[in-house]
Amino acid sequence: MEILVAIITGGALAAIIEGVREFLSWRRNRKAIQEDRKEAKKESEIDDLKETMDALKSKVDVLVESQKFILFDRIRFLGQAYIEAREIDFDDRRILNDMHRSYHDGLEADGDLDALMDEVNHLPLKIKH
Repeated sequence: MEILVAIITGGALAAIIEGVREFLSWRRNRKAIQEDRKEAKKESEIDDLKETMDALKSKVDVLVESQKFILFDRIRFLGQAYIEAREIDFDDRRILNDMHRSYHDGLEADGDLDALMDEVNHLPLKIKH
């Protein structure tokens, strides 16, 4: 009888231990699944952010190119007008040079306007009355 009780008790204890082991394993797996989902969500958010950044960069690139064209046209127009007038006042020359510097250095444009600006910078200064 003691042997039978020991077998039954031992079996029940083994079943309890196995049940606890299964529960802990299930809980670990559940936690790992939740962490995997969180990681996948983070990766998805990072991918979305990268797509948004790429779209913004593309729009900025278009705006920079547009600004180059606008500044090129404005500098060329003003420079030709001053050359035609054969004089320029100090403030207008400073402003035009600032525009050219922004166009050339800031927007990394080519040197297409350098010769024009050289001519403008050699014009005599207009005297204000």
